Amino acid sequence: MRYWIVGLFILFFAAVTGVSAEVCATCGDDCGCAEVCECNHEPRAPIGVMGDHVHHKGGWMVSYRYMFMKMEGIEGGDVSGYMMQPESMDMQMHMFGAMYTPINNLTIGIMLPYLVNDMDMNMVMMGMSTPMQMESKGFGDLKVSSTYRLWSSSAQQLLLNLAVSFPTGSIDEENAAGQHLPYPMQLGSGSYGLIPGITYSGLANGWGWGAQVNGTFYLNENYNDYTLGNRYALQAWGLRDLCKSSAVSLRLSGNRTENIDGADPDMPSPMMTPLADPNLRAGTEVDLLAGIDYRRDVMRLAIEAGLPVYQELDGPQLETDWKVIAGLQLSF
Repeated sequence: MRYWIVGLFILFFAAVTGVSAEVCATCGDDCGCAEVCECNHEPRAPIGVMGDHVHHKGGWMVSYRYMFMKMEGIEGGDVSGYMMQPESMDMQMHMFGAMYTPINNLTIGIMLPYLVNDMDMNMVMMGMSTPMQMESKGFGDLKVSSTYRLWSSSAQQLLLNLAVSFPTGSIDEENAAGQHLPYPMQLGSGSYGLIPGITYSGLANGWGWGAQVNGTFYLNENYNDYTLGNRYALQAWGLRDLCKSSAVSLRLSGNRTENIDGADPDMPSPMMTPLADPNLRAGTEVDLLAGIDYRRDVMRLAIEAGLPVYQELDGPQLETDWKVIAGLQLSF
């Protein structure tokens, strides 16, 4: 899979260096390109960026996103002293969304994820290691969002993002013995959350660019006596139009997660596994992702894939190996 992702990066650079203004200009009226290849559309962002645009008044958009993340290996410490030792984890998310624009410059949306988590572990007892597996699946936390255009020009825009998350995802996922699964295997936060952010993007001469900063702040302790750590995200991207219908992108995404406040009394003891230790959940990760974007009439189809270029995890945790994000959007 890593080779496929490397191939996507190679495709990106080949597209950027191989497409000139003269080539794009041959698309003619269908592309809406001038001599400098300035296609007729608003600034756009890669598929992994949320809240990057607003629609026209009365406009709707429905969307489906799929994300897969492979985690393998331990970073930030040693797990040899634990009885339950994580080895790898596959995380899948199916995100269903809808957006509507009731007035000019304001788009509201709703998003509901369906999560599938699979983890491989080793149970070590009396010097013997036995493979074991944990799994959980179900709907996560519901998010209601708003995106407001603060300012725009012919080629740039500045957006204000604000979302609220509702604790619809389960925090009571259990193993066969009736014990709560560790924090990474739970489907929701159990808390209400506030997600403010700001997004800037621009487009000129067939090139696009942008940046976004946001944070996730959990507002209350859940009924299992803990609050997930706040999360902070900063990302920047660049795009190259191949023509009006398609583009390639490169995105740098940084994320910081804080430790959990409190602890679930029904989880395994933190002495048994680092996954159940609320003080070993913090970390910083920076990812580099390449993407391809195709638009036709009311449809958008896009994919991104990438690898971490930096990880610093505060305690023994599974490290991210690679990830892919794909999406389908329909606007009307």
